[in-house]
Amino acid sequence: MTTFTVQVKDSDAEVVLTILKKFKAKVIPLPKENDLTLEIVEAIKEVKLMREGKIPSLTLEDI
Repeated sequence: MTTFTVQVKDSDAEVVLTILKKFKAKVIPLPKENDLTLEIVEAIKEVKLMREGKIPSLTLEDI
């Protein structure tokens, strides 16, 4: 069995899914980003900027 990823326009997705179902392909949706995930990404970016000295580090007073 082979696994592969395909990106198609949203407008073409239904057609592609119909074709895949004819081959009895298993379709696995990607997990959607949520607010927590976006906050974690933003925090990691801020830590990187702090380490590079581009923004000041946080202090206990900031918390």
